[in-house]
Amino acid sequence: MALKLHIELIYDPGCPNVDKARTLLTQALQEAGMPAVWTEWNSQDPGCPELARGLGSPSILVNGEDVAPGPHPWVRRGLKEGPRCRVYEDEAGTLVGVPPLAQVARAIAEAIGPDAG
Repeated sequence: MALKLHIELIYDPGCPNVDKARTLLTQALQEAGMPAVWTEWNSQDPGCPELARGLGSPSILVNGEDVAPGPHPWVRRGLKEGPRCRVYEDEAGTLVGVPPLAQVARAIAEAIGPDAG
């Protein structure tokens, strides 16, 4: 049986946290023994899927599921209104610009299952 792992990074141009999200994904995938490969969606690109256009920046999906599900504290905006920065809560309850590494690693581990690696 082939392993099915599809990771997506959704970002707005000008997002100050997108590079941190890329670094986080690289680290989480390396720790899982997986290649650092994912699809990126610029939320302002006309080819961006509708689902990705409705998410704040940066958002990470693993097999189509948000690594940090729940209410999203932003509103839709027009293409010229600037980035919709998304915030996450870390283990200490502090608001940060990317999801905690443990949260991303858990989503990847659940996606690849116990027999992978």
